[in-house]
Amino acid sequence: MYPVTPISSVSQSIYLPSAVDSGRAALAASSQQLSQDAVPIASPANENLTNPLLYSSQSLLLAQAGAEVVSTSNEMLGTLLDVYA
Repeated sequence: MYPVTPISSVSQSIYLPSAVDSGRAALAASSQQLSQDAVPIASPANENLTNPLLYSSQSLLLAQAGAEVVSTSNEMLGTLLDVYA
């Protein structure tokens, strides 16, 4: 038989990022990817721009998704404050 562990000790070892943290991480990843893709796009020697342009388009979608996560989290927090206030 396994020993029973109190829930309080289990919750201390698990870190779940907040929605805002997840949104910010998506925005940071998007910014980093966009910076990397800008170099080959700006290079006059690069003749094949397909992949950098495709990746920059993906970076845009990631940034929009991250911003939407942050916005939705803020709206939800506002609603919770309205309900409990």
